[in-house]
Amino acid sequence: MDGIQPYAGAPRPATYTTHSPQAFGFGPPLTHVGTLDAVPSKTPADYLRAIKRRAWLVLAIGVLVSTCGALLVLRMPAVYRTIAEVTIEPPGVDKYLTGIISRSDTSLLRPSNEETEKYVPDKLAMLRSKSLVDKVVRDPALNGGKTPSPLDDPSADVIKNLYTRNQPGTHYYSISLEGGDPSKVTRTLHLLLEEFKAQARIESTDVLLESKRHAMNQIGQLTKELSGLHDEIYKVARTTGSIGPDGSSLPKERLQQVNQALMMERMRYGDLQRTLRLESLRPQPSDPRSESRANRIAALEEERGLIVKRYERAKMNTRDRDDPFLRNLRAEAGDIDAKIAKLSRPIAQAELAGTDDSEVLLATAREEIQAHEQESKRLITEMQESLPDYDKFANLVFQREQKQREMTTVTQNYAAFDALAKTQREPVNIRVPPVEPVMPDRPKRGLYITGFVIFGLLLGMGFAMLLEHVDHCVKVPEHLTSGLALPLLGVVPRIRRTAKIQRGGHLWTPGLPDSIEADAYRNIRASLLGVAGSHGPIVTLLVTSAKAGEGKSTTALNLAATCARAGERTLLVDVDLRRPSLAQVFPHEDRHLGLVDVLRGDLPWQRVVVPSDLPNLDFIPTGETRDVPIEILGSLELRQLLLSLSQHHYDRVILDGPAILGLADCRMLGRIVDAAIMVVRSGTMELRPLRRAKAMLEQSQVKMAGVVFNGLSDDLDNWSSYGPTSAPSGPTAVDPARAIETATSPRTA
Repeated sequence: MDGIQPYAGAPRPATYTTHSPQAFGFGPPLTHVGTLDAVPSKTPADYLRAIKRRAWLVLAIGVLVSTCGALLVLRMPAVYRTIAEVTIEPPGVDKYLTGIISRSDTSLLRPSNEETEKYVPDKLAMLRSKSLVDKVVRDPALNGGKTPSPLDDPSADVIKNLYTRNQPGTHYYSISLEGGDPSKVTRTLHLLLEEFKAQARIESTDVLLESKRHAMNQIGQLTKELSGLHDEIYKVARTTGSIGPDGSSLPKERLQQVNQALMMERMRYGDLQRTLRLESLRPQPSDPRSESRANRIAALEEERGLIVKRYERAKMNTRDRDDPFLRNLRAEAGDIDAKIAKLSRPIAQAELAGTDDSEVLLATAREEIQAHEQESKRLITEMQESLPDYDKFANLVFQREQKQREMTTVTQNYAAFDALAKTQREPVNIRVPPVEPVMPDRPKRGLYITGFVIFGLLLGMGFAMLLEHVDHCVKVPEHLTSGLALPLLGVVPRIRRTAKIQRGGHLWTPGLPDSIEADAYRNIRASLLGVAGSHGPIVTLLVTSAKAGEGKSTTALNLAATCARAGERTLLVDVDLRRPSLAQVFPHEDRHLGLVDVLRGDLPWQRVVVPSDLPNLDFIPTGETRDVPIEILGSLELRQLLLSLSQHHYDRVILDGPAILGLADCRMLGRIVDAAIMVVRSGTMELRPLRRAKAMLEQSQVKMAGVVFNGLSDDLDNWSSYGPTSAPSGPTAVDPARAIETATSPRTA
């Protein structure tokens, strides 16, 4: 019938690792593989679904945080900022100005690189100094003619809100000041910069004045030193007899004269020897002497003229009168003059007589040479003895000349000090004065409020993801199948509450046969056809759940209606003796009659069957369960009743059973049916109780056909071709804009 295959037998033990219907004896294997002990991990899709599911929580937290943040931002005082631009650099003056001050002052006017690097930080520290700021903020012009109380400290706020920033690679600095009053902030910064500029100028001027004072002291000191040097030079010259009036060394000059005379005598002595030698070799004519002397005198005069010309040219090329070359020329000229004078004299009788007179002349010349040599040695000794005094004298003269030059330079520059001092540049210049701001610098209320809104939404999403992280309830079918290792028979979406689809607090899909809910139960029936075994069809089917409120009664009701609409003779039996709920769906007159009466043997089962308005669908209520033992569900009478109904009267018998955990009812019922399915509602239970429920059924040898996932709302688009809001087609279609509500009854799917 409709391709239902025979039942395959008992399931395998619960320790299998390949999860498919074949593991329970049903049909072809599925592709899902997992382990019973596997714990499903959270994926990004799970967290996104959690955010979507808890969108109300995200919005609530976002609105709360945004509101609090907006109130906080609106209560924040407005802060205005005014900005000015200044240049700060070490002061510099004309290079000639540094010549009139001492070495220490030069370092102030021409600072080193290290001092230059320290100059700007020192000035910025002075700008933020309490003394300077306090002088400005206590100015009556800034406070409307009022002087602040000495107990107040307004300078602390100014220092706290004063900021400086350098433009890299330049001497430009941005100075900004913040405050609540834009006009007062602008005036304060303007006065502060003016006072800062004045203080820097005063410091620079003080340096110049101090330098001028040092220059005056230096001039006086130089004058005193020059006077002392002059007195000491006069004292040395007076006490030492070896120094002449012009500062020359007298022994040295006399030594030069003696050496010059000695050189001339030696030249003369040599000339005399040569003359005598020539005279001795020359033949003696009768009277040739006069003619020979005239020729020699002419030659000597010509030679002397050449020496004089050489002397004049050398004299023009040098200013030193004591140059050795000039002295030699003068000596040669003197020798020639002596020769000319000697030749010009008349011939003496001694010369005519013979060589005896010549020997006398040579002896006289030798004596003069010896006398000059002795005089030269004496003068050398005298000069060496007077050398320390002369060196002292020369050193004092040299010092006096240096002091005189320094004195001249300092005096000249000091005369032009005032003019040169004006060349000094200002250490601080205000390039861009502060301008009163129009808009507050902060808070950026729009930006801050937007940030709080974003932060609130992120906080809400984070809180929703945190709840999802700590929430281990099963919310998607994949977690259920991987955790329980059971086939997924079908997925039922969250139910739309309408008049046509509501009956007795339960979903009634025959009211909207073309809805996605009706299609969901058709999928469950198709899955049951697919898991039928080879030993017979699944005729008696127990619908149960781990705990109450999972939607098992709704699932049993709509699955029975689906089978009936498919042409199967279907009987729906309410076997939940503890909380029966299906009697309200099928109203009848004898509400107190039902299954318990049949099991007690009071009535035949035909008397308690309630026909429905849907063809092929009958219903047997529970009846009056008061004083009825639960053990009646495992009685032989119930087994025989189900066997008779399934073999002779109905194609499908569906039992709405009780919950599993903590109760033995379902375990007794599961042993007398062909198979059982477990209904699990999305987001209500964790895997651990579901595993316990499955283990209890397997321990009782209950054949599990699979699970039904009920109440799916997340990721429904991937389980339905039309989506959760798609309107069904046909004459029974409803308004797709009608609201989707969740059943309030604990028995509602």
